[in-house]
Amino acid sequence: MDSGTFPRGSGLFAKKKVALAGPPAGLLRGAAAALELAGYSVVLAQRLEDLLAIPAEKVPDLAIFDNAFPPDGGVAACRKLREQTHWRTVSILLVVPAGEPHLEEALVPGVNDFMLAPYPPAELLDKTRRLTLIPARRELNTLARVRDSRADGVLLLGKMLNVSGNGLLVETEVAIAIGRAVEIEFFLPDDSVALHAKGRIMRRTNELDHFHPAFGIRFTEISEEDQLRVDAFVAERERAGFRT
Repeated sequence: MDSGTFPRGSGLFAKKKVALAGPPAGLLRGAAAALELAGYSVVLAQRLEDLLAIPAEKVPDLAIFDNAFPPDGGVAACRKLREQTHWRTVSILLVVPAGEPHLEEALVPGVNDFMLAPYPPAELLDKTRRLTLIPARRELNTLARVRDSRADGVLLLGKMLNVSGNGLLVETEVAIAIGRAVEIEFFLPDDSVALHAKGRIMRRTNELDHFHPAFGIRFTEISEEDQLRVDAFVAERERAGFRT
C-alpha cells in the first residue's frame, strides 16, 4: 500500500499523518480504518484542546473535521487553529451532511475542501492524497468569485491562493482565457466583508500543484478602501514572515 506520497520501496516513503476530528459515531465513522489501511498515520481528536495540544513539530499533514465537531462546529474550530502559526500550513477538509447550506462560507476561515457524507472510501482517499501533497500557503484558500466581464459571462466559484497589492492568484474549477477581463469578489482570511475589483487574467500557473487551474489576475480597478485593506493584509503577512 502507499501513503499517497511515494510508493513503498522507493526510498522516499514518508508516512503522512491525518487527524480525524469528530465524535466516534459521527460523519467520520469508518474513516480511520480506511486511512490506516492505505498507509496513513491516524490520530483521533474529540475536543479542540486535543488538537491545540499537539506540538508544532508534530502537527498533522491534514485535519479532517466532522462539521458537528464540538462545541461550535468544524468551521469555528478551524478559525481557532488558524490562529496558531504552525497550523497555517496544515490542510483542512470539512465533512458535511449532503444538503448542508452555505458551504461557500466555510472557505473564508481557511477550509481547503469539502466532502459530502455519506462518502465512498475512494473519495476519502483521493482527497486525502491531494491535500497531503499540496504545498503551503494553505492559510489563505479563501472564497473568490470570478465573473467574465462580457455580457454573457459566466460566474466561477474559486479559491484565492495568494494576494499582493497588484492582484490575486485564484484557483477555479474551469479554465479562463488569458487576457480576459473579469470582475472579482474575494475575501481576506478571518474577514467576512467581501472586497471587489476588476482585473485581467495575466497567466496560468501550475507551480503549486493545484487540483484545478490557477490564474494570476492583475487588478485594473479597485476602490481606494479595498486597496488599503489588501495593502494592510499584505504588509501584516510580510511582518509575520510570509512571502506573497
